[in-house]
Amino acid sequence: MAESLESLRWLDSAAQREHLLADTGRDANWWLGLIQQATLRATDPEATEEARRSWTVLAVTLLDTALESGGLADREVVTRKAKLSLALARHGRPEEFSAALRPGLVARECLALAEMTPDEAAATPWRPRAEDVEVMRRLRKVRNVVAPAVELAAYIEDESTKREVDAWRAVLPKLP
Repeated sequence: MAESLESLRWLDSAAQREHLLADTGRDANWWLGLIQQATLRATDPEATEEARRSWTVLAVTLLDTALESGGLADREVVTRKAKLSLALARHGRPEEFSAALRPGLVARECLALAEMTPDEAAATPWRPRAEDVEVMRRLRKVRNVVAPAVELAAYIEDESTKREVDAWRAVLPKLP
């Protein structure tokens, strides 16, 4: 598959998507394997800027196509985009490699999946006991999508998004 990824990365996003959708019936592990390979190459400290850009475009196309095909859930895709955006920030502005990785945009996508506000999360009572297992699971899902957005805070330019991320930063330590 590495050889096919190597050739796939030189195609434009539309051609990449078309090629990936032709491989029907793939499971989550297949998608994650491809995404991991492209992400590792995109974030390789030794990569040239051209290589970083082409691998990043492929990684984003893989993520979007996996979501579109039902191969991966939205939570998985959005958190992986957030982590990729954060990793690319060490090499410049993530949106220079792919507009889909603009930190503010990715953070908003993460926060949208929280399905509750910071105040609601903070006000949700729970204790580590059997009766609260479902509440803890729900709050853990919230934490899993909010934490990557909070990690991107230093790179977010939009003031509204910064405020919301800051509100979540205060709540995050209280979540299971």
